[in-house]
Amino acid sequence: MKRKKMKFLPTVLILLLMTIMISCNKDDDSGSSGGNSKTVKYELSGTYSGTLTIVYINGDGVNQVVDNVSLPWSKEVVITAADPVALVLQAGSTVGGFGQANESMTGTIKVGGVVKKNGSVNSTSIGFIDLGISTLL
Repeated sequence: MKRKKMKFLPTVLILLLMTIMISCNKDDDSGSSGGNSKTVKYELSGTYSGTLTIVYINGDGVNQVVDNVSLPWSKEVVITAADPVALVLQAGSTVGGFGQANESMTGTIKVGGVVKKNGSVNSTSIGFIDLGISTLL
């Protein structure tokens, strides 16, 4: 019985060693993703006269909130990520900052100068507006 167990031991050790080598092969402890940097530009434009609260994804891939913004507005960030990142641009009327009825707003997300996503909306009869667009980086 001991002899049979000993025959499998070298095979098990080799498989374990191969598994460890494969799983550690592409580790990078430097924290840098190298050439995966992308320049992202968020833009809002239009005729909307009210004030906005804007949410976008910053360079660290985290939601960033900006309050009491008027159009036009833009923000450029550099995102470095090895995995896909959801890019989000959300803009809506602030409380007490409504515009006029039927005003427009257009939002655009550009990556490397190329439009990845855009959308347009008109304000309601009471001057409220809300726009949300997203895409993957």
